[in-house]
Amino acid sequence: MPDTWGIPGPTFLVYYIGAIVVVAVIAAVHRRSLFRGRRDTQVDTLGPQQIAYLNGGDRLAIYSAMGGLRAAGAIDSGSFKTLQQGGPLPTGVTPLDNAIYNAAGRRIPARQVAEDQWVKAAIAQLRDGLESTGLAISAATMRTARLWALAGVALVLVGVARLIDGIANGKPFTYLIFAIIGAIILTIRLRAPKRFATDATIKAMTALRARHDHLSPRQSPAYATYGAAGAAKGTWELGLIYQQVEKDALFGQLLDSDFGDGNTDTKGFVIRGGYSVARNWTINASLFLNDLSNDVPQTVTVLNGATPAPYDTTVITGVLDRDYKRLQLDLNFRF
Repeated sequence: MPDTWGIPGPTFLVYYIGAIVVVAVIAAVHRRSLFRGRRDTQVDTLGPQQIAYLNGGDRLAIYSAMGGLRAAGAIDSGSFKTLQQGGPLPTGVTPLDNAIYNAAGRRIPARQVAEDQWVKAAIAQLRDGLESTGLAISAATMRTARLWALAGVALVLVGVARLIDGIANGKPFTYLIFAIIGAIILTIRLRAPKRFATDATIKAMTALRARHDHLSPRQSPAYATYGAAGAAKGTWELGLIYQQVEKDALFGQLLDSDFGDGNTDTKGFVIRGGYSVARNWTINASLFLNDLSNDVPQTVTVLNGATPAPYDTTVITGVLDRDYKRLQLDLNFRF
């Protein structure tokens, strides 16, 4: 039986894998030159919103501006998850601050701030300034870098075509499948999500972060210096709740399924604690110390030992003030 496409399988694999390696190397070199940035890059004079954009783009810059305005008392949260003006604008605000403050005056929903036309214009102005100084990667540069994904797609198509013809000719194809998977992974990497800062900017920001490492949450900033809220934010949190729910006081769908085993006629405490173990990751613990059946006696069925079915049970009537304890652990990821 003749070789597929007139090329022996081992020979094609060598050429195919070689082509994947060549595309990967050339693309890496080209992308490195595109993202290199300027050697004299300085970020010490940048503002919080500029640093935020370089770290996470438009949305992070907006969050930075909203956080600053909220801390200054200029904006606040309103009903139905909207923003509202809470006071006058502080001095020294940026165009993005102005745009968000005006959006809050229109009671815009918080999730729609990024879609506001004035906020978009302010973000574009911020972005253009960073791109003109060589700190940020422009959209045109990103499109040029992503063109290498087309080479990856071509490699995948060639491999799939070879695989189909090889199967039709009864040829072995196991190694070719692994090579195609490699080409797919390469294509995905070459079509990576947008990045915002050049390599030189990232290096400068890393050095800046190292110089101000004392502000990192993992360093446990002092209350006396940063205040209780500033020191605790992003590091740990504690809470104590007391709650009492009278008999049939709430519709069943509105009950907390954890407190009091999801029943009414309950009361007690909830002790909660959380610790941020890494960025976006938080471990939470909740201890429920509740009393059930406070006013209305209940009938309780008790299992007598670990007997197999049919179970040996005892029914007790007129039970009041039952203890209920539950420890709940959660691992949360924020995105």
